Amino acid sequence: MTAPERSRLARERLSRELRRLRTEARMTGTATARATGMSQSKLSKIENGMLLPSIADVERLVTELAATRETRVELVELARLLHAEAESRRVVLHRGAHRHQQTVSRIEARATTSRFLHLNLVPALLQSESYLRVVLATTPRQEQETAIASLRNRRARLDDPSRQFVFLLSESALRWRMGPAQLMREQIDHLSEALLRPNVRLGVVPWAAEIGVAALHGFQIYDEQVVTVSVLTGSATITDPADVREYLGLFSRLDRVALHGDGVRELLGRISDEYRRPS
Repeated sequence: MTAPERSRLARERLSRELRRLRTEARMTGTATARATGMSQSKLSKIENGMLLPSIADVERLVTELAATRETRVELVELARLLHAEAESRRVVLHRGAHRHQQTVSRIEARATTSRFLHLNLVPALLQSESYLRVVLATTPRQEQETAIASLRNRRARLDDPSRQFVFLLSESALRWRMGPAQLMREQIDHLSEALLRPNVRLGVVPWAAEIGVAALHGFQIYDEQVVTVSVLTGSATITDPADVREYLGLFSRLDRVALHGDGVRELLGRISDEYRRPS
């Protein structure tokens, strides 16, 4: 049985038991709703499985309907488990560059291993100052400065040897022209310097690699527990274990075809030389 099926059956059982308790207590929906401080329509949705009641709702209902102690404990715990599962599957969209940096910073602060996949952009932690300012060019000035300050605090974690950072880029991320050749050359050289850090691992998926799988967008994975995905209007946070495993699987598959070590250094040097040539 799949997780969604188990969740559906658990919700049906909760609503069915609450309805049974009211029937056995010989209370009308109107009287029960009034006694527990909710509308009759809300109670009807709960009893018909259309609305997941809050834990407080369930506590009030089982008390008002004189459920046995065993039943009270069982139904309240069932509601708690259902809410925990619903929370784990929730995708939260955070808007604004500063808010995004704050959210990621809190998640990153707890992580010992952080993985990053970027397709058309250099990861924020590895961006040069000039590159970063171009990325934030369309952000309001005040928010831009706040976002930069937040990012500087995040970058300080690269100096912590107890944390591991794994970056995976497509070759497109190195060639996507965010500015003039000099800016791009500085950015490539900045990446080369990052390779010297013992807790940083950088891989690049070259254009010529046969991948065999579609990567629809970039993402970040923190300690195999949380995934964040940046979109045009904000950042989505994903915590459902099954979803996180899918992202980990995709990351591992792409990492296997990526260049590492000397292969990355050679590619970075070649692209840097290309940016030095007069156009």
